[in-house]
Amino acid sequence: MGAAASVVRALASGLLAWLAIQTLLFCLVQAAPSGPAAALSGDFATAETQAAVVRSFDLDRPVLQRYEAFVVHMAQGDWGQSYHFRRSVAELIGERLVPTLVLMLSALAIAAITGSALGLWAATNERGSAAAAFAAAATYALPVFWVGQLLVLGLGFELRWFPLSGLSDPRPVEEGWKAWLDVGWHAVLPVMTLALQQAAFFVTIVLAKARLELALGYVRALRARGISEGAIVWRHVGRNVAPQIIVAVFNRVGMLFTGAVLVETLFAWPGLGRLLGSAILNRDHPVLLGVFALVTAAVIVSNGLGDVLHARLDPRIGADREAT
Repeated sequence: MGAAASVVRALASGLLAWLAIQTLLFCLVQAAPSGPAAALSGDFATAETQAAVVRSFDLDRPVLQRYEAFVVHMAQGDWGQSYHFRRSVAELIGERLVPTLVLMLSALAIAAITGSALGLWAATNERGSAAAAFAAAATYALPVFWVGQLLVLGLGFELRWFPLSGLSDPRPVEEGWKAWLDVGWHAVLPVMTLALQQAAFFVTIVLAKARLELALGYVRALRARGISEGAIVWRHVGRNVAPQIIVAVFNRVGMLFTGAVLVETLFAWPGLGRLLGSAILNRDHPVLLGVFALVTAAVIVSNGLGDVLHARLDPRIGADREAT
C-alpha cells in the first residue's frame, strides 16, 4: 500500500509540474514580441493582410481563451496545427523524433560507458586521477557548438573521414544494411560532439564517488585479504557506484536535448532540435509548445524512473524513503 501511494503521489506531482511548466511556457510564448502574424504575413504585408492572418488562426481571441483551448486540446491528444508547415504538430514531431532519439541515446550510451570506465580507471591511479579530473572539467566547460565545429573542420573537412552534415547520402543508396550503415556513418560526428561533454560529466561523478568508496572500511578489509586493487575497484567499488551512474543517465535527458538542438543545427540533422529552431524563427507557437510539452514530459518521467531505480539498487535509499 505504501509503495502504491508513493507511485500515485509521484504521478500527481509530475503531472502538476508538467502543467505548471507548460503554463509558464505558454505565457512566455504569448508575451514574446513579433508574434506569428508578422512571420506568416511577411515583412511587407499590409495591415489588412496581417488582420486576415490573425483572424484565420484565431489569434484575435483573448489569451485566456487560447490557453483554455490549448489545455483542453492537449489533454485530448490534439497538439494543434503548425502555422508554418500547415500540418499536424503531432505528425511533425513523430517524423523528427526518431533521428533525435538515435542521436541522444547513442551519445548517452557511449558517454556513460566510456566516462564511467575512465572514472573507475582514474580512481586506481593517483597521478591519473588528478589528470582525469582536470581533463574532464576542461572538456565539460567547452561549448558543444564549438566542439562540433572543431570536429567538422578536423575530421570532416581536412581529413574527410566523415560526412559533414545530413542524415544520409542524398544520392541513391541501396536499401537494407547498407542504408543503415550510411546513416551510422553520418551520425559519427554529431554523436561524438554530443557524447564528449557528457562523457566528461560521467568521469567527474564516477571519479568523485569512487574516491569516497575507496576510503571506506570495506575496501581496507578487502585489501587486507589480498584482493588486487583492480578487482576491488571494478567488482566492488564499481557495483556501489552503479546506482549513481544510473541516476545520472536518466537525469541527463534535459541536458542532452539542449545539446541536441545545437548539434542538429550544426550538422543539419533532421530531428526535434532543428524543428524547434525552425519554430522559433517562424514564431510557430503550436510547434514550440508541442516540442516543449514532449521534452518536459520526458525529463519528468526520466527523473522519476532514475529515482525509483536508485532506490531499488541502493537499499540505503529505499530504507530512508520507507521511513519517511
